[in-house]
Amino acid sequence: MANLPETSLKSLAEDFDDFPEFVSTNLPEILVNETELASKRLKLLNFDVKDLAAIKEHSEIVRTMFEAGLFELTIANLEYVYQAILGERNLEPLRERNFTTIRSKSNATLMERVERDFDRYVRDILLGLQGNSKEDAPAIMAVVCHDGLDQDDLQEFLERQTTLLPTLEDVPKRLHAMLFKINAIEPTWANCLGFMEGDGFDQDSLVGYLDRDDVRGAILQYPIPSDSDSLKLRRFLIEADSLSDGAYREYAHALPNSFKKPPEGLEPAKLRILIDEGRIMFSKDSLDAFADNRDLQVLFVTKNIARYLENPDNFALDDDSREELLRSELDNEAKLGLIELMDLETLVGLPERAALIGPLLRKADAQVSNINFGIAQSLIKNSTPETTQIAILNKYHTLMTDDEVRHLLSNLQEPFSEIKTGYNIPRLENTPENKDLVRWLDSRDIISSWSDGGFFTNDIRVNLYRS
Repeated sequence: MANLPETSLKSLAEDFDDFPEFVSTNLPEILVNETELASKRLKLLNFDVKDLAAIKEHSEIVRTMFEAGLFELTIANLEYVYQAILGERNLEPLRERNFTTIRSKSNATLMERVERDFDRYVRDILLGLQGNSKEDAPAIMAVVCHDGLDQDDLQEFLERQTTLLPTLEDVPKRLHAMLFKINAIEPTWANCLGFMEGDGFDQDSLVGYLDRDDVRGAILQYPIPSDSDSLKLRRFLIEADSLSDGAYREYAHALPNSFKKPPEGLEPAKLRILIDEGRIMFSKDSLDAFADNRDLQVLFVTKNIARYLENPDNFALDDDSREELLRSELDNEAKLGLIELMDLETLVGLPERAALIGPLLRKADAQVSNINFGIAQSLIKNSTPETTQIAILNKYHTLMTDDEVRHLLSNLQEPFSEIKTGYNIPRLENTPENKDLVRWLDSRDIISSWSDGGFFTNDIRVNLYRS
């Protein structure tokens, strides 16, 4: 090892700013060649040793410099201290959870050294160790509570950790939004509410947090609070227009109670979800709130059809809306109730509505009371297929005169239009509907008689009156 010239120490001693750096860099050579520099005198120089391992043969000097906190914060120096001074062998804890491990040793000297240059410790050690991702919650909290840290460094440190902070308590409010933005906080309703009530609340950060699959999977294991103090949280969830539809549906489903009216300004897709999940109370006011969107209004009534049919006069719903309800997935009983409320006289000029109602009436066990000849004629004329036309005629023929029946038959396709007076023998397909038809036609003396076709055909033969 080369000797240092005597003038180098003397000249640098005159420039104290450069002297500590010179000694730190050349310490191994100094300890060999400048024997007059004992431990106490090195301590008085107040410089940080760059590499403790380089002077490990001088254990007394190493311990003196350590106890004085006079060593640079480097990964190598911390690992040397951990093994040579603290007596630990396994370096894995120091590399996976550095700050947690250092705190666990309860060594005041080491902690004071870390705290002295904490920003550098975060940057060079905690971020320098790529695998340092398993810090425990108290260590993470201790980092978070340090003032003056570079925010980018702090965020990178938090993003690496697999442990989440359990609570916002004692966390500086300025950092709340960051914790939610990067998912560094336990998903609990108390944390969400605490964030909302703090000065640092940021709506987009909370929405993005609640939109995460892992957050929903955890937080929805617990019921959404239903007390009055949590109303702000429930209202936030129901008004969170920017949530994905899937996430919004999960939260809507989990809400503990319904709202009296739909929130204003919410996009139709979200309103549809609230209706599907039964989260809006059915009332005149809430129905009127959907007046500008017929599709939503119809869906709302569909989901609350029993309540609507109990008191239909309480709700401003026209026949156009009722027609849309008839096209929905309601059961036949509900649809029959809707038809009873409609002005069926208008069917004469509304063939599409007549075509919709006709098959529904065919399926109904009961009869609609307000059917007359004109309505029946429109229903039969516009309904399909042919079997439906005959079934409707069979259902309502008792409401018609014989002449009205003959008039209806004359306007149907052959062979039904041939059922009149004359010498023809109309032949009908042998179906249950057609058999019902000829039975009551015979009972009312509109035809002379009828019979099955015989050996060579299965048709129904209709015998007419000749005059």
